[in-house]
Amino acid sequence: MQKPTGVREGPATEVLQTFLSSLRGLHVEAHVVKGEAETADALRGIVSKAASKSVIVAGIPAKYAAVVKAGLAGTKVTFVEDLKGVPPNEAVRVIASAETGVTWAVNGVALEGALLEVVYDDSAKLASSLPIVHVAILESSSVLRDLAEAMPLVGSIVKDAPPERKPIISFISGPSKTGDIEMRLLYGVHGPHTVHAVVLDWR
Repeated sequence: MQKPTGVREGPATEVLQTFLSSLRGLHVEAHVVKGEAETADALRGIVSKAASKSVIVAGIPAKYAAVVKAGLAGTKVTFVEDLKGVPPNEAVRVIASAETGVTWAVNGVALEGALLEVVYDDSAKLASSLPIVHVAILESSSVLRDLAEAMPLVGSIVKDAPPERKPIISFISGPSKTGDIEMRLLYGVHGPHTVHAVVLDWR
């Protein structure tokens, strides 16, 4: 399970606003939620809009698990953590069949509009990269100013990880995209077509 890293007491308003602006510029739909009810409503709305019938969930901290389950009620939901012991091929099949992936972001990076994901097994990573829709959940207090502030934290995560549990670290910056031979930027080619950031601004 991922835990918030480098969290401060509460980011300055301008840092959060910069983050939201950067997300919009990268085609990420941001949802700032103020409590459990708004969080569940946001998740319910995202899944409903996408018409998703199946969801894969990974890395959500225990204190938020109940509200995530509430927001996904009525949808077929599988938690990556419950796939431990399942043959790898079967686990991949289950994850690949999900239309939406809901995962935890350790930090947000305001200036670059990035979501810092830290996982410790391939199944958790696939939950954010295989489904057509990716929903990243993070705490507003974890939003950092820029990559210069984020990189020392990444170094610490790698340095402190035991040899048998090395992290897979990703900076996610919007839907998958690629450029074609005519220099056009295309979205949703090799991964999620849509990315949402649900920012928990609970006070």
